[in-house]
Amino acid sequence: MNQPPSQPMGALYEIRYGEICPWLILVRSCRAALFVRVLLLAFAGVVITQWGWAALDGLFASNPAQLGRLTEPHAEAVELGPTLVDPGSDSAATSVIRVSPIGKFAQSPWVGPLVRGWAWLTEPFSRMASPDVTWIQCLSLALSGVWAVVVWGLFGGAISRIAALYLTRGEILGPISALRAALEKWYATSGGPLLPIAFAVACVVPLVVAGWLLVLDFSALLMGIVWIVALIWGLILSIGLLGLLLGWPLMWATIGVEQSDALDGVSRCFSYVYQRPIHLVFYLLVATVLGLFGEALVYYLATAGVSLTEWSVSWGAGNERTAALMGVPASEAATTLSGMGEASAGLIRFWEATLMAVAESFPLGYLWCASVGIYLLLRRHIDSTEMDEIALEQDDLQQGLPGLTPDESGIPQVNPNQDAPESDNESDTG
Repeated sequence: MNQPPSQPMGALYEIRYGEICPWLILVRSCRAALFVRVLLLAFAGVVITQWGWAALDGLFASNPAQLGRLTEPHAEAVELGPTLVDPGSDSAATSVIRVSPIGKFAQSPWVGPLVRGWAWLTEPFSRMASPDVTWIQCLSLALSGVWAVVVWGLFGGAISRIAALYLTRGEILGPISALRAALEKWYATSGGPLLPIAFAVACVVPLVVAGWLLVLDFSALLMGIVWIVALIWGLILSIGLLGLLLGWPLMWATIGVEQSDALDGVSRCFSYVYQRPIHLVFYLLVATVLGLFGEALVYYLATAGVSLTEWSVSWGAGNERTAALMGVPASEAATTLSGMGEASAGLIRFWEATLMAVAESFPLGYLWCASVGIYLLLRRHIDSTEMDEIALEQDDLQQGLPGLTPDESGIPQVNPNQDAPESDNESDTG
């Protein structure tokens, strides 16, 4: 009697969930955002951005923008008017510029790091739409927005390249190599968002001229007759700005994956947003949920690290000495510190604050990693391109195993005289 085969024909041995649910690549995007190199690059970008904004506030001291600090998420939003006003002042005639609706929405804890990072970088431009903004404040906000674009053209471009190589080829690019690659494309990444912004400003000019015509009654009557033209113009402008507002992170994802130019980034940004809006919304929701878990993990590890360090040190230094060095108010700490002790306490608090600031910079690192994952998904739907396809530069091609050299019979063999080039493929957490 014939024995049945040990494995029936056509049996299913493995389920490739990546092909059934391609959006699972966003899980890997979240993992890429947890890399130490990505967190450090995001932290450096946040610090430099906030330094630039602070310098611009000092330059426009009478009308500062006072944009929110990402590393102080629990700080209350500052309200300012044409001149900086003491919050305790009784002046009721001073107009104020409040946080934009985007900024208020992003302050909700449930929106996740993806929206929070996007809103933080968008805030300078969105606040310019406030009806109470003055020309000086508008200039301050515009310069702050351009500064953010220039800074993140470098650091966001580096993070996007790291995420692109990891999500497509499983390779992890080193931070120096990533910054070098981003520097080569700096003009493209910085110019991507600025091109449509400049075009939008040019489109606003005719509406400003129309506003001047409304000053006189006769010209206002003429404008009333053709007001439908102004409305159509404004509608076209709003459609363009909506695509830019929703899709500008895809510009840097495009350049990070394709190594193309600014025009290609702008083109894919608008086409992907408007051709697959339902897919885009679904991917954003999935990325938001995953980002909440990633942010909670990073924040927990940072706070647990600080708490465990202080607890362990207290066994050797004592509770009172530890409390004094860790920044407990003098009324609560019984130990009085000397001058050197105050310096030591300042250094300890500096390093603890730096660690927490790195954790609070997670939204910016996650923004670019998730944008690359969403870009690969949308490219797959629209251009029918496999998600593992990526444009490689010469530095990327030098990574990996030694080259092959054909022998006398024409069979490729490993060249024994060629050493394998150094690779940046370190551990996933490096």
